[in-house]
Amino acid sequence: MSRAKQQTTLTKLTPENQQHVEEEEPTFEEQATMESSLESKQQESHTTRLILECNADAKDLTKGVVVHLSNAKQVFDNLNIKDADFNKGILTDIRVKSIYSDCSEPVTMALNLFNREDTAANVTNKEGWLHAPQQTDFGTAASNGEGTYRNLVNIMPFEKTRTDLKVYNPEDLASDRYIQQYGNCNAKNLKEGVIAFTDENYYLVRKNHIALPVIRNNWEQLGINLEDCHTFDDKYVQVPMHIFDRVVKDLESKVLARMPFTDLNNIKAKFTTKPSNQYSIEHEEGLQGKYKVCVELQMAYQFPSGGKGVEQSA
Repeated sequence: MSRAKQQTTLTKLTPENQQHVEEEEPTFEEQATMESSLESKQQESHTTRLILECNADAKDLTKGVVVHLSNAKQVFDNLNIKDADFNKGILTDIRVKSIYSDCSEPVTMALNLFNREDTAANVTNKEGWLHAPQQTDFGTAASNGEGTYRNLVNIMPFEKTRTDLKVYNPEDLASDRYIQQYGNCNAKNLKEGVIAFTDENYYLVRKNHIALPVIRNNWEQLGINLEDCHTFDDKYVQVPMHIFDRVVKDLESKVLARMPFTDLNNIKAKFTTKPSNQYSIEHEEGLQGKYKVCVELQMAYQFPSGGKGVEQSA
């Protein structure tokens, strides 16, 4: 169940109005304005609200109950943002709006915030990461999450209300230079604009390829000066194969792999409690009795700026 906050309303011309409008091809300036508007729409922050509900017995809560947001696409695509990659959402703010629990024990709710397990180490949460007790083979230890999940809120026993609480506020994430510069790149399109030749040890690389500034700025370390390289048709630069492959590999492993993206098509929450044998009060229906825990979240999100992939602006 979800509620999406509509930010923009588009009004279409009626058939009566359309017959008085002459269709004209947009000028270069108008086309540039439209493209700029699209990019701005992707970069601006959008907001949605959703409810995550967990119904489970004590045994399942001990293991951790995962709740999927089944219609995530409809929840986050409430503005029909053209060309937005929902696998690369950037969550910029998460707030808890309301809470309900009939469980006699504290319940920790975590969210799969990042697409990769090692991404969280690169993100600073201004609100602080929530560390909750977690059972391990060596006993109980405080942990801020597991895998791609990060703890966001602790729900107190029989809690019925909670004032507006900000739980996730990444520091300068939306304006991160690497996200804006490389956010639309991936392992596949880094090879676009590159021509390889059989039995040759070089590539022809388009002059506006995003890897070339990296080579240019690290020419001493790489041992190559692009100004001395051959050019073809004033569009391509001849780059030694081993150097270009090295730069692309570094971009993939050190930049793209560390991007703090969230797959908005696959939002999941995990609800966890202490071991069931440590509950202070047994459920009135016994071990099979199910507890209900609900959390309403407000989430702000945006997408990398709509660029040309691996092409740099002229």
